[in-house]
Parts: sequence; structure tokens; C-alpha cells
Amino acid sequence: MTSTRPSRRPRPPRYAAGSFWWRLLRAWIAAVLLSALGYAALIWAGWAYPPITLYGTLTQWLGVPAIFQLLHRLLGLGQNAKLLAFSGVAVLWLGGLSLLGTLERPLIAGISLAILCILGLGALGWWMPLVYGLVFWALLEGVNRLLAPAPMSAQSTAAQPDQTRRTTTLGLAAGGLLAAGGGLTALFKPGSAATTTAALAPGDPLPFGVTPVSQFYYVSKNLEAFDPRLSAEKWTLTVDGLVQNPRTFSLTDLKQFAPVTSERTLSCISNPVGGPLISNGIWSGFRLSELLREVGLQKKARFVLWEAADGYTESLPLGEALDPEILLVTQLNSQPLNTKHGFPLRVLIPGRYGMKQPRWITRITLSAEDQPGYWVKRDWSKTARVELMSRIDQPPEISPNVKAGAPTFIRGVAFYSQPVTRVEVSTDGETTWREAELVKPRSVYAWTPWQLAWTPQTGSHMLSVRAFSGEVVQKTAQKDALPEGATGHHTFEVQAS
Repeated sequence: MTSTRPSRRPRPPRYAAGSFWWRLLRAWIAAVLLSALGYAALIWAGWAYPPITLYGTLTQWLGVPAIFQLLHRLLGLGQNAKLLAFSGVAVLWLGGLSLLGTLERPLIAGISLAILCILGLGALGWWMPLVYGLVFWALLEGVNRLLAPAPMSAQSTAAQPDQTRRTTTLGLAAGGLLAAGGGLTALFKPGSAATTTAALAPGDPLPFGVTPVSQFYYVSKNLEAFDPRLSAEKWTLTVDGLVQNPRTFSLTDLKQFAPVTSERTLSCISNPVGGPLISNGIWSGFRLSELLREVGLQKKARFVLWEAADGYTESLPLGEALDPEILLVTQLNSQPLNTKHGFPLRVLIPGRYGMKQPRWITRITLSAEDQPGYWVKRDWSKTARVELMSRIDQPPEISPNVKAGAPTFIRGVAFYSQPVTRVEVSTDGETTWREAELVKPRSVYAWTPWQLAWTPQTGSHMLSVRAFSGEVVQKTAQKDALPEGATGHHTFEVQAS
């Protein structure tokens, strides 16, 4: 008697029609298509983009000074920390959409997306999540129908691998679409409208100490790919709130105000001691006080609230905002502001770090109550007043080698909200100090270049610099940049051989 064992049922292929992996692959394709369509709507119509809103929610706690400073130490200055944060957003967004898309009914997946966006991303309102939910449903239905396998028969069985390969290929193509320009990776750096150095008059070079636009420091709360790109023809500035005559100005309307040109230094609050996040430029625009006089102020007005096209907010007490030295600017070094630096309009406030001077301004509101700005909500400085600083640029810290016995110069810049009156340099680890020669700045709001003649002897030299502004002395305590701005002497070792 021969025993027979029941034959084992063959395991279905991982990507067989109806399997979880099959549904996940199709949902991935729909998720990428939805992301690409949403990014196109953001660029062409200015619609809200859920990944950006999710990114803002994530950076709400990443922007807290302690965490931000840690990320700077690990990843350096610039966009690296933002790229890391947005990579996390991409995983959450695409992964979440793909899992939702595996539900048996696409309609349920679309409704679930809309509800989750409404509950988790309140800034989107209610109709935008509804649109995303409906489009996701439609895309799931479309992908399912497009890739639905033909009815099985003896003749069509052999076609199943081809169907699987086609679905897999489309999934890879969707991933390629995402990486090529779907908007979620945001790892590219789009060109700016005007990044070449321009003279203040045809044929004239930039004055000494002025930073070319192409070298001007850039810091943004956004990934550069998501910085606002505004149209000069469509852009408007709304001035409302506690004013007598609310107005909406076009870029042409702003030409009615008397033009002002001023050389000013701008520094980022996150600039470390000796860091590169400081530049000097010649700005052109008009006085904020004239704009406020044009619309008239109500008696209850106490604060000026700024709002930018990327959702950035800041504020300033009205008494300070009426200072005639506060400018709304449209040009840098005789060029219209480019995208990086706030086209078409930004704020310039003397003696404050860049976080207090928003770009891409679209609204100015007069209010009886203050509202904390974007970074103030994340525990950064409320006043953002600049610290007295000095920096050594020559010899460069990244290549601290000089020729022994050869006369040379130690050079750099110093900056404060008041005139710099003295700069001192030490070449022996702050044991002794020598006074440097100052190059008188053309503006009280511009940095002060300085230099010190030096003939180094063979060996190691510890260079340091400190600045003075009247009775104010540069702080010696080494303090992190956040939340009030870095302090301490710029110090590094130089080898002479």
C-alpha cells in the first residue's frame, strides 16, 4: 500500500495580481503621480503642497535652538539639515500614501487621505485635502484599470510575467519621475534670475568691500527648491489692519515713493564666530515710514506685522518701525532682487540679524497686539539685535599657512550696529595685542574692513581678533549662535615656514 502526501499549493508570486505587494506597487505609482501633480499646482497656481506643510510641522521642533545647533554641528551650515528633514518628510508622505493605497477600495483610500490631511495638517483648510483625496482616488482607479491583468486562460497564463514586468517597470518609471522633477526630493538647486555681478553704473566695478550678488550669503527656512518664485506682474503688497486707508500696491505703484540707496551689512543669527553668513551690499528701495504715512495709522496701532509669500512672519513695534532708516528694498547692487534674496521686496532693519528682515513680502498689517514671528515661536531671539563681531579673512582659516620672514598683512572685517572704533589683533594667543588699521566704511550700517602689517617668524602662531565700538567691547565668552547670536573671539593657529 503506497501512501500519497497531498501536494503543496504553490506560493503565488510576490507581485501576483491581488497580492499585497501588487497593490503596494500600484499605490506607489499613484502616490508619485499625485505628488508630481501637486508640485505642478504649487509652481503654476500657487496651491498649497501637503509635503511642504508637513515639512513645516516637522521643522517646528527641529528649529528649536538646541536641536538646530546640534544639526549644524553634525551637518554643517547650509541646506544639509533641511535636506535631511525633507527626506524624512518624503518617506512619511510617499510611504503613507502607498500604504493607504493598498486598501481594497480606492474611494476609502481617498477619503482617508482627505481626513488625515484635515486633522494633521490644519493649515491646508478643508477643501485642499478634499481635492487631494479625490485626485488620489481617481489616480488609484486609473492605475488599477490600466494595469488590471487580462482574464486568465490557457493562452493568457504565459502573459502573466509580462504583466508583472510591465507594472514593475511603470513603478520604477514613477520613481524616476519623482527623482527627475516630481518636487519631493528637492535635491536640486534651481538657477536664480540674476546672480552675476553687476556694476552700480554701466562699466563701473563694485566698490571695495561690497559683496557681489553671486557671493552674497543665503539662508532660508525653506529648501531652495521651494523658495517663492513670484511674478513681477502678478505680485502685490497688501497694507491693512489698523490703517486709515487699506491699500494694495503693485510693484509699479511702489515707484511713487522717494528712492533711497544705502550700503548695509546683513548677517545671519546662526552665523558662528568667524563664519561666512555675513555679507555687505548696496541696497535700493524706499522708506517704510513713507508707506505707513501713505496709508495712515489708527491710534490703536502698536505693531507692524510682516507676512511673506512662504508663510514667514515677523513683527516690529510701531515706534521702531517709524525709524526712517528702515527700508523696503527692491534692488541689491543695482540689480533687482533675485529669488534667493527676496524678489520683489524685502525688509532692511539696521542693527538686526537677517531673521528680523523678511524676504518675499506680500502683506504688512498694523495691529494692536504683537504676534511672535516664525523663529520666535521656535524660541529664537525676539529682538535679534546684532552682536559686536570681528573676523580674520587673511590668512584664511581653511588654509592657515604663511611664508616665514615675508612681510604680509592680517586682514578682516568687523561689524556692529554702531561704528567700529578700534580693532586689535593678537599673534601669540592673546598674550599681547596690536591695534589694526581701519578702512573707514562708506556707511554707518556697513562693516569695517581692517588690516595689520605682519612679518611672521618661523613656527606656530595663534591669531585672534577683537573689536571695539566706543565703550562696547567684543564679548570674550564663546557662545553658540542660537538663540541670540554667537559671541567670542575668532581664533585659529597659523603655521609659518
